[in-house]
Amino acid sequence: MAYCPDCLTEYQQGVVECMDCHVPLNPGAPPPPAAPKKMEPEPQLVRLRTFYGPTAQLEAHLAKNLLQSQGIACMSPGEEEPILGIDALQIWVREEDAEQAAEILKAYLDSPQPEAEPSGDGAL
Repeated sequence: MAYCPDCLTEYQQGVVECMDCHVPLNPGAPPPPAAPKKMEPEPQLVRLRTFYGPTAQLEAHLAKNLLQSQGIACMSPGEEEPILGIDALQIWVREEDAEQAAEILKAYLDSPQPEAEPSGDGAL
């Protein structure tokens, strides 16, 4: 028995060249097929936060930027092509990042913003 080193087609004894690849055959049986590569499991996603109302798209975009600047991958389905009449957007993150992501958003989005101090020139 012989086989083609390129296409691994088996040939009967006595044949010396692959009729498709036109290369000399190797003696013996072809090597076993390579083991399939182990696929990484799909990451589990969790909904982190939902934004509602007319500013939902702006707030979701801000949240995504905050998370991505901290190295946390996130997605917001429907942000690129908003669905008319739907004023809610969700932010999803990997399950293992959820706790850290929630803390980041809480610290930034949920903390009270300081009031602007009057300039003292009488302007409001």
